[in-house]
Amino acid sequence: MRRPEVSIVLPTWNRLPLLRRAVDSVLAQTHRDFELIVADDGSTDGTRDYLEAIEDRRVRPIWLEHRSDLTSARSAGLRHVRGEWVAFLDSDDLWLPEKLALQRQRLAAHPTCRWSYTGYSLIDADGRPLPERSARLDRPLSGRILELVLGFKIVPAIQTTLVQRSLIEEIGGFDKAIAIRSDFDFTLRLAARSEVCALPENLTLVREHSGRTTAQLRQVDLYCDNERAFRKAAATATDRRIRILCLRQCAMQLIGQAGALSREGSHRAALAALAHAARDVPFNKAPKPPSVICSASTTSLNGSTISCRGRQRALGRGLL
Repeated sequence: MRRPEVSIVLPTWNRLPLLRRAVDSVLAQTHRDFELIVADDGSTDGTRDYLEAIEDRRVRPIWLEHRSDLTSARSAGLRHVRGEWVAFLDSDDLWLPEKLALQRQRLAAHPTCRWSYTGYSLIDADGRPLPERSARLDRPLSGRILELVLGFKIVPAIQTTLVQRSLIEEIGGFDKAIAIRSDFDFTLRLAARSEVCALPENLTLVREHSGRTTAQLRQVDLYCDNERAFRKAAATATDRRIRILCLRQCAMQLIGQAGALSREGSHRAALAALAHAARDVPFNKAPKPPSVICSASTTSLNGSTISCRGRQRALGRGLL
């Protein structure tokens, strides 16, 4: 069987009305050489009937036992990809028709870049544009962006990325131990390994809606996942300056954890987190505590991504 150029991984769970729109946006791509792997996490809302009725052979559903775990669903989809390039989409977000075609063209012109991401804009639950919030999003930047990502100056959205499959294999895919922020950890490792080709065009539509699950997550858990991602990056950093930056960010997340734990009444655990943060800070210079810039979240299996400008900085810090 001929291998497609691009494999698209789309996890879903009980989002049939939104899933239909997401799939339609993939099938409308002007770049036609792709396969769409829909990883269904045990949906009970008619998703299976819908997917089995699609006649386009490029759509390849896989059926999973329900785990409510986005990272596991994405990883399951990755195990089935056959293309040289891999893209990711969530079941409540959309692509514009030129998204894949433009990314492939720009990547072909920049062979040292093994991954790409695009700009995106925000829409509401009904698909209406949110121009004021979208205008506050940071513009994508090309090149070596690891330090920018570590500093939350830019955080590429996973729904906008296109990555060489061999690069994903080199970095080891998604880390199941970082359940909530695995997409951020994934991006950190991409940025550490390769230059990126960024497209300034807004080619992805990210939906804000009340049904997202991230608003129900504990802030402590978001801070914990961020800290795990930064600690991993520190452990593998060969540049001393990068390692110091990672450790400072670890301390920031621990301070955030302490604040969240204190608000929950877990004062002893909060003090332990602060003590841990003090040990992480190089040169005994304490970082400024993180502050909420705006509502933000991470991607979730049945809730997907939201936010505004601080989405990238507050999202990275795990703030809601």
